[in-house]
Amino acid sequence: MNTQPDAQDFQHKDTAGAHLVRAIPTARPETPVSEVITQLSGQIFDCADTVFVTDAAGRLEGIVRINDLLAHGTRTVAEIMEPEHEAVSRGADQEDIAKLAIRLNMIVVPVVDDAGRLIGAVPPEALFRILRDEHMEDLQRLAGIGAHHAGPDAALDAPIRNRLARRLPWLVFGLLASTLVTLVMVRFEETLASHVTVAFFVPALVYIAGAIGSQAVSVAVRGLATHDVSISALLRDEIVIGLGIGAALGVLSGLGVLIGFGDARLSLAVGLAVLCGGAISSLVGFALPWVFQRLGSDPALGSGPICTVIQDASSLLIYFAAVSLLIL
Repeated sequence: MNTQPDAQDFQHKDTAGAHLVRAIPTARPETPVSEVITQLSGQIFDCADTVFVTDAAGRLEGIVRINDLLAHGTRTVAEIMEPEHEAVSRGADQEDIAKLAIRLNMIVVPVVDDAGRLIGAVPPEALFRILRDEHMEDLQRLAGIGAHHAGPDAALDAPIRNRLARRLPWLVFGLLASTLVTLVMVRFEETLASHVTVAFFVPALVYIAGAIGSQAVSVAVRGLATHDVSISALLRDEIVIGLGIGAALGVLSGLGVLIGFGDARLSLAVGLAVLCGGAISSLVGFALPWVFQRLGSDPALGSGPICTVIQDASSLLIYFAAVSLLIL
């Protein structure tokens, strides 16, 4: 196998080609394990955690983990290898590589060409680096910060103008979209003017909606990154959890309003707003990242200003509607 790096491996830093190493141990299926151990002895590899099994043409047929190799010295490679092992192409996105490694519990990911011939592998240290970079990138996108072309680490040391340019667009969008919340407030201006105490609870309702939605977004992004998790089951669970959290916080807030203000109808309106707002925030916080993924965008972008505006506006609409029905 050619152990020299290919120039095209470095053209796209977020692909398998940028992370692969070529000096890796290989063996043929019919070779005795004892012979393989002897052949590997004294050699230096870029990654020696796994022995890759190939046919005469160099096509990947399976893998043998090094601990299995050392434990079965009297058998052949074919008898102990994991056959038909999944691999990635040189142009595979690094996020897909990390997902594959997690799903199959892999410590190293083989890389093959279009004909299925082994050309290298993504080693454990690269997998750790990919997972960390993807995690950092998702955290930045959850906060509404655009990705840096050189990666999340470079984003922290980027010039101030660059950092400003990556943060400002989503915040401008949030500012413009917040007019929806303003319109809701204007719509119920008379209610606020005639019952000033109604306005006291708006900050708490907005906070609760945002907090519940943020938790739902985190669960959604994590669920979408894991192929073996049922999204429909997670959605159902999040709605139930949102209702449960809303019910618990609604009872607590309603009792607080009743004790502090002595107004049963206002306490009921606040409690209902928290209950329904919690359910809606969970639904929006979970569903929006899923919609982004279906549209081909990063699901982490379904958080930040977009979720916040929708959750705030819906919670206030429910609250003012409850106030209008119960108090006016």
